[in-house]
Amino acid sequence: MRLRSATVIALAVVLTACGASVNPVMQKRVVDWFGKSSSQSYDASGAFTAVMPYAVGQYVVHGVTDGEDRSVIRTAIVGKEGNAWIIESASLTASGETTMQMAVSGLEQVQKSMNPDDMDVKWVKMKAGEDEEVQKIDGMVLSMSKSMYAKGLTGLVVNFEKSGGTAVTRVPAGTFNGCTRATAKVETWIKDFESEGYYHPSVPLNGMVRSVSTDDDTVTELIEFGLSGAKRSF
Repeated sequence: MRLRSATVIALAVVLTACGASVNPVMQKRVVDWFGKSSSQSYDASGAFTAVMPYAVGQYVVHGVTDGEDRSVIRTAIVGKEGNAWIIESASLTASGETTMQMAVSGLEQVQKSMNPDDMDVKWVKMKAGEDEEVQKIDGMVLSMSKSMYAKGLTGLVVNFEKSGGTAVTRVPAGTFNGCTRATAKVETWIKDFESEGYYHPSVPLNGMVRSVSTDDDTVTELIEFGLSGAKRSF
């Protein structure tokens, strides 16, 4: 049986990490996030087949370990303007933090059609660091790069294929009983990614509890999530 779902995946905006030195303050924030641990347990009433309906306030925080490098990726729905959801993605590394917001319509249609062209990016805002000004991209400038931002946000289409029934998965966010084990392929504007992952219907936005890349053994684990409470950072 093949499971198919288009998921909102945090855009790994790690521009501040490219060639930058370690910032002790940022490094401590990363360590603090990775030190979190929840004793909460979550059951699944059935297999993961699609993400839950979107709602303002939903968020997920994932820790990514790539060799000796660690980063924290937070993705949240922080508002709605007309039929467009405001998605905020933030990347925290030992070198710095970058945050991006996008106003995106058509996410529900993408879930049904599996066609990223059904999604439309209305505007993009970016901020690199607390003291930096917010940069807004819209109009003609956005029209020339809209597809790039769209692919970065959704990871295009994530194709799931069950690979081993269900499993109990323990991550910093808690214990998730009945996780659906599946292989996934994500096509993005950077490259194609393949991973072995565990997905749970209790988790909003992308359902991902844990995944391991088959290319380089990069591990992504759920640190925290919520169905409400997420707000804009700027």
